[in-house]
Amino acid sequence: MKRISLRWVGKMAKRTINTVLAVAITVIMVVAIAVPIAWGSSSATEGISTPTGYYFGHDSLYMGDEWMRVTDLAIHFWGEDHGIRVLTKNARFDPEIQIKDYRYMVAAGVDAIISSPVDAVATKGITEWVVAQGVPLVTYNTDVDTTAVKITVMFGNKRAAVQVAEKCIEYLKEAQGTEEPSGLIIGLQGAGAVDTDKVRADGYKEVFDKYPGINYVWFYTKSVMSEAQARAHDSIMEYGRPVAIVSQNTTNGRGGYMALKRTDMTELRGDPDHVWMGSIGSPSEWIEMMKEGKVDYGYVQPNLFYGPLAMYFAIQLIEKGEAGLPNVGQTITCNPNKPNGHQPDGTYNLVITGYEHLFEPWGLDAQTWFPTEVVTNYGHRWFKVSGMEVTPETADNPSIWGNAAGEWLKPVK
Repeated sequence: MKRISLRWVGKMAKRTINTVLAVAITVIMVVAIAVPIAWGSSSATEGISTPTGYYFGHDSLYMGDEWMRVTDLAIHFWGEDHGIRVLTKNARFDPEIQIKDYRYMVAAGVDAIISSPVDAVATKGITEWVVAQGVPLVTYNTDVDTTAVKITVMFGNKRAAVQVAEKCIEYLKEAQGTEEPSGLIIGLQGAGAVDTDKVRADGYKEVFDKYPGINYVWFYTKSVMSEAQARAHDSIMEYGRPVAIVSQNTTNGRGGYMALKRTDMTELRGDPDHVWMGSIGSPSEWIEMMKEGKVDYGYVQPNLFYGPLAMYFAIQLIEKGEAGLPNVGQTITCNPNKPNGHQPDGTYNLVITGYEHLFEPWGLDAQTWFPTEVVTNYGHRWFKVSGMEVTPETADNPSIWGNAAGEWLKPVK
């Protein structure tokens, strides 16, 4: 179902007063018809009462790559679908900026904030201040060490890194014909101050340290591609040809590939000298590189759902308090034939729905965040969502965020 764009209405407003009145009448009629259809067509929307009219703040961890841009777009699209205005600010990996962003949003009168915190400790005080002002704050992707946050939405970051590392070892065992693979593996990680980046770095190290023949050298790059390229190139110059490069995200991964290109080590998959490359994440460029045989593996977060899930929980906190949230240990279901929220059988049902935005990002067959569990992190609920493997065989799946980026971030002609 398509919706009338506010930008379009803005353009129409520049025309004659009679045309404006006609458009206004049309809009009112369309909304009167569309709202009951959109909100009454499935019981899965009952966790959100009506188009809310809420005003939310979104503080992004950074905006340096497609992952965060697509995450933010999903937040704005879903907000538009559900009558929520969204103010986005960019923390740029800087806790000082994030502190200012939070204060600005509270002063601007937001009803809630969703955020990917820069630092689990440095943002604790400001988070507690925000909540003390009566503004719920729900985190996603990263978290903050305080019980003022009532729920966070993340996938298992350590498990993701372990998954990529194990796939790397699996490849090396087969390629080298031994259960004890050897060689140089270069790890390119994000920012040491970011909690999830540290967890991912630990996950890689935990796997590779089990193999005495593996020389695992790794670096924090703050997810700057040129820095990743420089560190990978320096490692190659010092230690020689790597057998693999793994990365915290594909900004780092592409930097690693550029280092291979500088040193003429870009043999394709299937070549005996191919350097295996795996990363958390899969933007459109990584998917294309995978199809071309340049890189091998990705493991993606369901970031198209991060913002919508966080906003859903923020709405529950506004309207019902903590009673509207799932409990730790509670079984989570994803049944479109049930209403959202607590069920008579003791489970908690949740389906995220929305409109089409060039494709259907929140289709009932694309709930890639599920299955999930509710555990604890920093003393509060962690809605621990699932991830998804990206291989040459699955690379065209439309629910992979890199394929969304290919649609949403196309240059305007």
